[in-house]
Amino acid sequence: MPVYIRKNLSYTPPSIARMSDEDDDDYLQDPDQMRDILPQPYRMINKVLDKLLEDVWDILESKENKRPGEKRKPKPPKYDKPSKAPLLGQATALASSPDGKYLFAGLPNGLVALDALNQQSLSQWEEDSAEITSILTYAFSPTAYVLVTLDDMAVARLFLFTCDCLFFVKVMNDSEGGAKMLASRCEASLEGDYVGIVFENTSTKEVTFETHKVPREAWVGEIEAVEAKIQKEKEQQEKEQKEREEREKELNKTEENTEELPAPTEIADPCTEEPAKEQDETEKGDSSRAPTDPSASMIAEKIAHKFTPPTLVLRVRPPVPYVANPPSSAFSATQKVDATGAVLGMGQTHIMSAAHLESRDATFQHMHAGLVKYMTKDEDKKDEDVMTATFHFMNPGRTLLTGLEPVGQTDRPSCVALWWKGTNHLLQFSLLKVSKEVEHKVDVVWPFSSKITCSAVSTCTSHIAVGLDNGNVTVWDRYMGLQRGVLNMNSKSTVQMLRFLDPALYPSSSMDYPPYPQRTATYMLAQYADSSQYLCDIGQATQDHPMSISDRPDKDDDVETLLESVPDIPELCLMVQKDGNLYLKDIQTGVEVCQLALPNTHQIMSPWEPVVAFGGRGQLLFVKGSGEEAGEAEESTDTSGVFVFTLRSYPTLDRYWNRLRTPTQLLVHPTIDTRLDALMKERLAQQALRKQRLQMRWGMLRSDLAVIQNAKEVVANTVTRQFLQ
Repeated sequence: MPVYIRKNLSYTPPSIARMSDEDDDDYLQDPDQMRDILPQPYRMINKVLDKLLEDVWDILESKENKRPGEKRKPKPPKYDKPSKAPLLGQATALASSPDGKYLFAGLPNGLVALDALNQQSLSQWEEDSAEITSILTYAFSPTAYVLVTLDDMAVARLFLFTCDCLFFVKVMNDSEGGAKMLASRCEASLEGDYVGIVFENTSTKEVTFETHKVPREAWVGEIEAVEAKIQKEKEQQEKEQKEREEREKELNKTEENTEELPAPTEIADPCTEEPAKEQDETEKGDSSRAPTDPSASMIAEKIAHKFTPPTLVLRVRPPVPYVANPPSSAFSATQKVDATGAVLGMGQTHIMSAAHLESRDATFQHMHAGLVKYMTKDEDKKDEDVMTATFHFMNPGRTLLTGLEPVGQTDRPSCVALWWKGTNHLLQFSLLKVSKEVEHKVDVVWPFSSKITCSAVSTCTSHIAVGLDNGNVTVWDRYMGLQRGVLNMNSKSTVQMLRFLDPALYPSSSMDYPPYPQRTATYMLAQYADSSQYLCDIGQATQDHPMSISDRPDKDDDVETLLESVPDIPELCLMVQKDGNLYLKDIQTGVEVCQLALPNTHQIMSPWEPVVAFGGRGQLLFVKGSGEEAGEAEESTDTSGVFVFTLRSYPTLDRYWNRLRTPTQLLVHPTIDTRLDALMKERLAQQALRKQRLQMRWGMLRSDLAVIQNAKEVVANTVTRQFLQ
């Protein structure tokens, strides 16, 4: 290929004056340096790596500095010798009655009721393939308890326990249009007046919330009739038992009078011996059937009373997504809105058309084109998020509209508060509306600044706390209709759990005046997603900084899950760690009081949903442990069972048992008549003291007059002296 070279071409070197000066940050700064400074962008990469190494080194140093302190930290005493309950080897769920007298256990084939102190079986309900996984108990009356259960097939059942007998009431899964309904959540009010259930339709995938009302008056009469029948049956059994004992005594007397003859030797028949052995083996192997008291079982079978089933009073469907409405005028849209403006709607009534929403969507996509690709797609969101509801039955307060609260009835639920997962508003429905339709409009809508993650109500339902996704906690006094405050304890995590503690833990100031009770307060325990825990003062000092009782753990195995408080020791709470360790923790100080350990051959079923229950008002703790024992031919035997910790016998807890606690109610609001009566009684009680004070004052009157006379003379002399001068 020919190459053409230009003629008369001369090379001119660049002038030194035109060369740029060396930059101070140039990588060829000093030839004596061991390493030259890197040019960009490698210099920035080097800085990032140096910063990363420094941060890692700081973390390592902090951990090394904490190790000596952790070694010097005293470890709580460990109690690792619990007893094993003989009748609960296959228990799938445990629950204690509110008074701690009875223990209810779910089995693979039914439900059993036991005495909490001696674990003696009282009554049992059996049904094939009904594996109970959740049990909740409520005190319906002093002698009756309402039980709400869920099984592994998402079937909700309602039971009534009275006179040591279990009575099946109803299966709550009513089919809707022939479709099967699955229950994901089932709870009742404090005294079992209402039952709330969250259903999912298998055919339409629609989630609904239903509230059923228990016929209390009818049940009270039916319980009295059942108690009379049971008492009559027991008397009849006692009479038959006495007659049987008398006959046995007569037979024994006749045998004593006869001569004792040598008993003939019996030859074992293999045909009769083998079935007996097989029967013994089947009785030993079938541990899922707890042996019950035959008298109680016979009485329950003889009576077989069918209680009046509850009735449906409310059905709520989840909020529909915001969609465009057909073109309409503003006047027609305002006709659908409440004319008084007292109700805050859900935003479904609007005049925004589809074209308007599409233009807004296009504008958003254009303005945030670089960030839209990181957003979660709607299809993935639908698969991940399952619409669930959390609800609370609440007594009358001052948050509903006028006319929806009952008059003179403060101890029965009047409304239900409900919020759906992924929403930022809480709905309140009245339960006292008289209407044939069960789908009512919402009565009150509580909007919040962020999505709701959890909620809790006090025992008397006078206070409600709502945890938000941004870390804020809003506390409301429902009975007074006032907001107690908004707390932000951890803005870097979301609120995972809220719980109101016993008001008896709150320090009460002994005030002699006024003579009537004043407003009380309590503590609230908050746990965040990073396992940090805080103790909040829900009282006059709500705006103070909450006390941190547990920081974010350094180890993943130390992540704690709060279960429940010990019934008669509200200062202690049962905690379980991710590695399966159980602790009793002092809530007020955050100190681990003692550790409860299962045998080395067993471990807790699940750290997040353990099977535990208290009995005897906190004297006993029942924990389900799973274990296997290696057998012959490489076959393992299931040795799972329920272990019993006798908390009352542990010396570490004696100082908590010996504390005197004054029962305190959080709901205290004396009326005007109560205040006037208290003031009049106090005045009458102090009448004798008033007479003594009057006599004393009259006796001191002469000395007081002398002092006044002397003061007047001193003043007069002073004025006269000044006038003469």
